[in-house]
Amino acid sequence: MTKRNGWAITEAGVRALDDFEGTELYRELARQYRARRLPPQGRVYSDPRWYIVLEALKRLEPGSWTTYGELATLVGMSAQAVGGFMAESADTVHAHRVLQSGGRISPQFRWSDPERTDDPREVLEAEGLTFDQGGRADPRRRITSDRLREMLTQAGIVLPEAGDHRPVSPPDPTPAAFEQFQQNLEYARQLIDGGRSLERLAVGSFDVTDLYRAAWTQSVAALDHWITREIVDRAVALALTPEAPRPPKFNNLSIPVELFERIHYRDKPLGETFRAHLERHFSFMTFQNPEKIKEGFAHVSTVNLWVKVAEVLTEQDPRNPITADGVRTRLREIAWRRNNIAHTADHDPERPGQKAPITAAEAEATIEWLETMAIAIQQALGDPLPAMTPDTGDELRAAPLTVAAEPVTGLRGKRTWDEPSFLETVHEYCPAGVRDTLLAVYRHAESHPSFHEYYFGEGEYPSVTAWFNLGSDKASVWSIYTGPAKSVLAVNFGSIRNHGASRERMARLAEKLSVLPGSARLRGQLESAGYAKYPSLQPAALASPEAREIIIAALNEFLTGEPLL
Repeated sequence: MTKRNGWAITEAGVRALDDFEGTELYRELARQYRARRLPPQGRVYSDPRWYIVLEALKRLEPGSWTTYGELATLVGMSAQAVGGFMAESADTVHAHRVLQSGGRISPQFRWSDPERTDDPREVLEAEGLTFDQGGRADPRRRITSDRLREMLTQAGIVLPEAGDHRPVSPPDPTPAAFEQFQQNLEYARQLIDGGRSLERLAVGSFDVTDLYRAAWTQSVAALDHWITREIVDRAVALALTPEAPRPPKFNNLSIPVELFERIHYRDKPLGETFRAHLERHFSFMTFQNPEKIKEGFAHVSTVNLWVKVAEVLTEQDPRNPITADGVRTRLREIAWRRNNIAHTADHDPERPGQKAPITAAEAEATIEWLETMAIAIQQALGDPLPAMTPDTGDELRAAPLTVAAEPVTGLRGKRTWDEPSFLETVHEYCPAGVRDTLLAVYRHAESHPSFHEYYFGEGEYPSVTAWFNLGSDKASVWSIYTGPAKSVLAVNFGSIRNHGASRERMARLAEKLSVLPGSARLRGQLESAGYAKYPSLQPAALASPEAREIIIAALNEFLTGEPLL
């Protein structure tokens, strides 16, 4: 028996694992994965240390290789920062000669030319670099940071010192947040590889698919841990940069008096002390549910998270577009399966006493999707301290307020419905035309700059109300009510009137909507009632082919407050 990644397996099992890693199928899967990565953005980096990275890359000769960590040590940055720079800089050369610490090609690698699809391993082998059966490059050809420093010094290139020309600090031995996330995902992938090999060996002493369940659970835990670290890292960066704009939720973080005294009177470092406090604060939270993830990142960013993540994923793969609620739904499904595995041993509710089936391909697809989604989150959030202009102030929105969806219905009670139940009901009860219009209006809301929050109602069937900022106040602009008999879109003129919308602005909205079937008298009825009504657009209107374009255009014009030409 031999130990492999902590598992005791036979010599035949070892050969099976090694054989798979050397197969064309393994390489093809790697090629397909890398082909799905985002194209380089050509971001401009002003830090002079990036110049040193580029110069070091130029000096990597064919047949040699180095690591992200070696380059990070050379310039006093994190390996994650170096990897991000290489992925996004249009000036990077010889990037394929930079490998992971163990000598493997990074799954995140992509050519700076998005049209280039050749396998970097084949390119490296053509250059004279050899790999073992596990895909690890020849360690004798590795160029260390000391050797890179010698090469740059001989070329007359002066290494800049970090900060205000102070000595570069030694690198933190703790992996950067995203690097650690990828290490944890790699462990999950190894569990899957082990399970596949044991399946081929027909091991019958235990359920091999439990390895796939373990990989699923490990990948969700990896995401949870990364998000916690990412939030803490970004919050510390904000604390150390007082001139940077702060999200309202960051400013509302509670700070114990003891922490203030420790910094003010005992001269303790702000970053170190604040980090320890944040790690304790967030250690009691879990970040697996999409609402909790968005709430956590709201401490450090004002980006409309899931809308932006959906945009990034769609740009990455235009043939398979995804919406914000689509991202949230997939994430909820993954988290639900993880909880089912952890708390019920993956009990199958449809087959009492049996586990829900799971395959290696399903677990692998989940890991890949979580990694892709996490990269999209990074892209959506941008740099830890993004530059902001005075006009972006309107986009800084506070956390959702606890207010009633309809002022005339009294106080809000316990929330009964949520997004999954709303989406399920729309798909179950609505005819195709009505469904498409309602979902288009629903998804349009949170992509609009003035969007504030959704409120899910408590009636017999799911309903949702969208609140928007109307300048000096917030109002519930529309509500969707679902049910087996019919589903309607109510336009809440009474609410928007009570929250400061001008008569002219409401008249334009009513006029735009009046062209829908059955709505010709809408403006006149509203005028006679002083716009104190909540009229509903009926299924016949919602099912018309042009309904979604008319409604969304009317809402856009109303929310901007200006006529659209």
